[in-house]
Formats: sequence, C-alpha cells, structure tokens
Amino acid sequence: MIKRGKKMSEKISKSVRIDIKEELKAIYPQVFEDNKINFEKLKSLLSGEIIENEDDRFYFNWAGKNNIYKLIQSPAYGTLKPDKEKSVDFDNTENIVIVGENLETLKLLLKPYFGKVKMIYIDPPYNTGKDFIYRDNFKEPLKDYLEKTGQIDSEGKKLTTNTEASGRYHSDWLNFMYPRLFLARQLLRDDGVIFVSIDDHEVHHLRMIMDEIFGEENFVNLITVKVRESAGESGGGEDKRLKKHADLLLMFAKNRQNYNLPKIYTRTSLEYLLALKESIGDEFVYSDVMIEMNGRQYKKTIKDGEGNDINIYTYESFITQNISKLAKQEKVSLYEIYQKYFDKVYTSYNARTSIRNRVKDAMPDFDGLIEIEYVPKSGKYKDKLTNKFFVGRTKRLIAWLKEVSELDNEVIMIKNEVGTLWTDISWATLASEGWIKFNDGKKPIEFIKRMLLIGNTKENDLVLDFFAGSGTTGHAVWDLNKEDGGNRKFILVQLDEEVQDEEIKKEFPTVADICIERLKRVSEKYKRENDASLFKSDQDFGFKVLKLDKSNFNLMDEFEIDKGENIDELKRKYLEWLGLFVNQPLVPGWKEIDVVYEVMLKEGLSLNSRIEKVKIKDDDFYHVRDEEQDLEFYISLKDNFASETIEEIRTSKYKGKMFVFLDMALTDSDKINLSAFVRLKVI
Repeated sequence: MIKRGKKMSEKISKSVRIDIKEELKAIYPQVFEDNKINFEKLKSLLSGEIIENEDDRFYFNWAGKNNIYKLIQSPAYGTLKPDKEKSVDFDNTENIVIVGENLETLKLLLKPYFGKVKMIYIDPPYNTGKDFIYRDNFKEPLKDYLEKTGQIDSEGKKLTTNTEASGRYHSDWLNFMYPRLFLARQLLRDDGVIFVSIDDHEVHHLRMIMDEIFGEENFVNLITVKVRESAGESGGGEDKRLKKHADLLLMFAKNRQNYNLPKIYTRTSLEYLLALKESIGDEFVYSDVMIEMNGRQYKKTIKDGEGNDINIYTYESFITQNISKLAKQEKVSLYEIYQKYFDKVYTSYNARTSIRNRVKDAMPDFDGLIEIEYVPKSGKYKDKLTNKFFVGRTKRLIAWLKEVSELDNEVIMIKNEVGTLWTDISWATLASEGWIKFNDGKKPIEFIKRMLLIGNTKENDLVLDFFAGSGTTGHAVWDLNKEDGGNRKFILVQLDEEVQDEEIKKEFPTVADICIERLKRVSEKYKRENDASLFKSDQDFGFKVLKLDKSNFNLMDEFEIDKGENIDELKRKYLEWLGLFVNQPLVPGWKEIDVVYEVMLKEGLSLNSRIEKVKIKDDDFYHVRDEEQDLEFYISLKDNFASETIEEIRTSKYKGKMFVFLDMALTDSDKINLSAFVRLKVI
C-alpha cells in the first residue's frame, strides 16, 4: 500500500536553475525556517564578520549590477545536442567542443561539472569598442532578444555597438563578464586556478570583480606578456600614447591554500647566451672554474634559527681560474670550456641570508673556502641534506652553473624560473599554428602550455575554455599530453559567431567552424605520429561536438490568458494547451538521443557518461552511467509498455535504480507498482 501523500513519480525538471539559497542551506541549515532565511539568526552566526554601516566598507558598483544575480539564478532553458558528424571518435573520446552561447552553456554544465575543473583559461572580448553580443536569455529567439535589447532593428540590421561614447561602456562589459566568472568559480576544483587574458582597457575593473567573486586573498599574479616586437614608426603617435607591446594575464586560485604553485623554468641555450653577451661586450655571470679543492676538514657545528645543526668544513687549499683565461690557455672556445668543466663552473655573490650571517659570525677571520652541510626547513631543498660553499673573508656564497642548467648530450641549457614577465614566447608564427588561418582568435600554443604547467595540471585533469576561438587551448592540451604522457581532458565552448574576414568566411562561416576544423587537422597529424610510435600510444586525440539548442521539452508551465478574451475561445485554447502539454511533453521533431543528453545534464551526469542500448524483456531502453560519480539511469521514450516489462523492472536487479518514462506511457497502476521499487521520473 502506498502511504498517503507519497508521490507516484517525480517530474523531470524542465530547466536548470542555480539556487544559492540551497548552497547556504547546506552550510547553515539552522538559519532556515519554513524554507525561508531568518536573517537575524544568520547575523548572529556571523556576528564578528558583519559590517553594520554600509558606508564603512569598500565596494565596487556599476549600472546594472543589481540585476546580475537575477541573471545568474535565472534557469537555463536550453540543452546540448550531440553532433556525431562533426566529431572525431565520438563514442570513445572524453574531450568536448560545445557550439553556442557560453552563459547558458555554463549553467548547463554546472550540475555535472561542479567543482571538477582543474584549470580555466579564457580570452574574452577586451572591450575595445567592438561588439560583444552574447545572448543572455536563451528562452527567447535570438532575433527577439536582440530587438528587445536594441541591438538590431526589425530587419535584423545592427543598431548599436559598445563604443567608448556609450554611457554604459564599462557597465555593459562588467555585466557581461560578472555572471560568467561567477559560474566559472563554481566549476573550479578547490585546488583549481583561472587565467584571464585582458588588455589595459578593463584590467582594473576585471581585477575588482575577480577580487569580489574569488576573494582578493586568492589573487595569485598579474602577468605581463610580450606580444609584439618594437619595429617601425607606426602606432602610438596619433592618439598620443606609447606603443603597445604587451597584454596582461590575470591569475586567481579558487583557494590559494589548496593550490600548489609549481616552479616552471624556461630553457635557453648557453651557446646563444654567450653569443648575445659577446655582441654587447658583456661577460656571462658564471665566469669562474673551481679547478681543485683539497684537504676538507670538519671545524665546528652551529645552529640555525630553529636549533638545527649546521656542520662547517674548511679546505686547506683550492684553485680557481677565470673561464676566459682558461679558454685561451687550452686554445678552445668558451663554450667548449663550459662543456668540459660543467660541474665546476660557478659565480659568487653577497647573498642576504641568515645562514650566511651565521657562517660569518662563526668563522670571522677565515679567508678561504668553506663548506656547510645542513637540512633546510624551507625553499627549494626543503628537508633534504644540502651542501653550500662560501669563499673569502666576506663569505661570498658560491652558486654553481649546474644548479641552474642542464647538460643534455653535451648541450648546455640555462634554466630561468618563470616570473610575471613573459618575453620568451614567440607570437610571430601564429599564422601557421593549427594549420588553419584565423587572424583574430589565436594565442600561441606555448602560451597556453605554460599556463597548463603553472596551473599544475596533471594526468587526467579537466581544462575549460569558454571563449575558445580557434581552439588553441584544446591544441595545447593535446601537445602537452604528447610531451609528458598525460591524458588531460578539455571542454571548449565557442559561439557560432560570424567570421569577419570575407576570404576565410567562404570556407568557414563561423568561428566555431574554424575551431572544429583546427582540432580535426591537429588530431589527424597527432594520430599519424602516434601510429608511427613517436610518443605514448594510448592518447585521446578525439573530441565530441555538442550544439547548444532549444530544449526538447515543451517549456510552457502556465496557461496564459489574454485580457478581454472570449470565453468560448478561452475554453478552446485551454483544451488545446492540455492536449499539447499532457500528450505532447516533447517538442515536434525531437530525437531520442537528444532527450537522453538533456536528461543527463538535468540529472547531473557527465557528458562523457557511457550510453548503451539495452533490452528489458522486449522493450528498448537507454542505460546511461557516469562511472566517476556512480550515477546512472534507464530511459525509454515509448508511449506504452508490456506488463512483463513492468514486472521485470520490479525485480531485485533494478531495485533503487532511476527510470525515466513519458508520463502518458504509464498507467496510474504502473506508477504505483514501480515507485515502490525504483526511483521513478516522468517527462
């Protein structure tokens, strides 16, 4: 017997909604009464953190900000439909390319990918006076939306642009960026990071909204990236500004305490550096060779600041030689001397360290070579037995060339730790990267790869780019996987906006077309190299394409009445509406697989969930399983079922499983019988 009040079945949600209230309820359930927030209780819980006077705090405001959270929490009405023809290895790949508007897409991705993305990189519109028309209400037809917002007229002609003369020039851009960054944060893992490319038009505003969304304590770095050489006389004169050679890259962590910043190094040939130094009449700083060290003797043990031992040794004698003089003596090139004495080349300097000061105090009059042995408690050699050398009365610290370089097949490469100024990445070869022409939407592969490394992405991490352009991020993920044997995955989102270059447009009408074609060409090349065993064999060089589209569900939730409508006409329309939404819950022309994907998204299953056709008795079902999250469901869109099928679902094999049916496909008796054994949902 079914208990009074028990639902026979649940309705599949017609929309995806972000509910901040539910997040708060999960943290502070005690502040809710009758499903409403008791703000007095909330204030008492946060009593030490409340700003009583609004004027006492710093905040950033602009026109339209008050409506942003309404936009963020408004439901997503669209869905993602698979496009196997444009995909590569659809059924086996875990990489995803989504064609469509990114705000709606982010809302759809939120439930299945909440807290699962390791790194996000985006290259959004810089707000330089050009259009950035993105559709923020997917429930409306695009043309209606653009008309309503005054962007086009009834004939589809563009009316406005976001020019600097606009009174809402900055506000429009902030209203555009804020909800997308807000949703991006929800998708990041707790140890995840986000990089945002920007120029000097909006960098200050971007930093402020990211401080607000991510928390200023989670700011990591503002990176300056050299993007063009200084040549010629063009630029910077007419508008009374200096020539521009750099873009900016803003980096935030989801939670800096959980993000581990790795040390990343650039590598430059020593032979090249020596030639460069020679051309400007300078000398490479590592210019001495420790030829001999003789008679090592223990002298004493001192303590570091935490009371740990530092053992001090001295040498009876040592011989050094300037590397240039050594080259003349041996009648070989400087580079050959560096190769020959690689382990012995050094420089010395007055290091400002507590360890050096302790050595100076312990051996004030000693004027020779000192070696210390200790275990650092921080820094590069943390918890490792370490030896350092000091020379002369002032105890100059010796730095060895081998500590900052690598010797690989007699080739010496100098390592330089990457900082906040990136000048070493070439932007001159962009036209040839990806084997497809696209002038306005490319970034260098090495630029994205550096972020992947700094973002500390590993074996199976997920990378997201929702302003994908020509697909450089996907290309870079594959390229890094090829180098280190990883299997990072990507999700790219690109609006199917029209290509502006008329020549390119003939072959590729939209930017999304360029993105897909580039990935296809890269995939083909890397697969050929893979087949030739040039790198690890089991790499995923496929991608599945999905297109943002209208929902497969009839979305009308309420019967609408026009003022002054004739009662007979109203009755006719009402009966028609009942028939449409009771007997036709899905839109005309729906496809089974599209509905399966929509239910996947609404139930929070990954887009890489395994989909199999199975039979239960004589009826066909789709079995959808997300192994990572341990979620699954069975779905059939038939309009009736044999009693044998219903009885089979009621067996122990399916107990507790989720089943999705058309509402009209089941009798009330079927619903009662099934709901006692399985989790029943209907469309």
